[in-house]
Amino acid sequence: MMRMSRERLFHLADLILKELGTTQGVSFKAPDEVRTEVIRALTEEAKLAESIDGEVRKILGSYSRPMPEGSREWEVLYEKTREEVFRKRFRL
Repeated sequence: MMRMSRERLFHLADLILKELGTTQGVSFKAPDEVRTEVIRALTEEAKLAESIDGEVRKILGSYSRPMPEGSREWEVLYEKTREEVFRKRFRL
């Protein structure tokens, strides 16, 4: 999984604010505060995704029969394991 750069986070926050600004019924008086909060939320989500990715890779690495990363089998197991880890963490 690729880590999101600071520039990418800022760009996404700007896109979100732009979209919110054009959404009917949505207005805000302090766009800088909203932007800061959007960046915080995106940063937390990126950290969560990174943490889940690390746990999934650790699980897949513990299998007795290693699979080449990027292979179809690895991709399927990665996705299945990621969903299980996500459900376990959030009790879904």
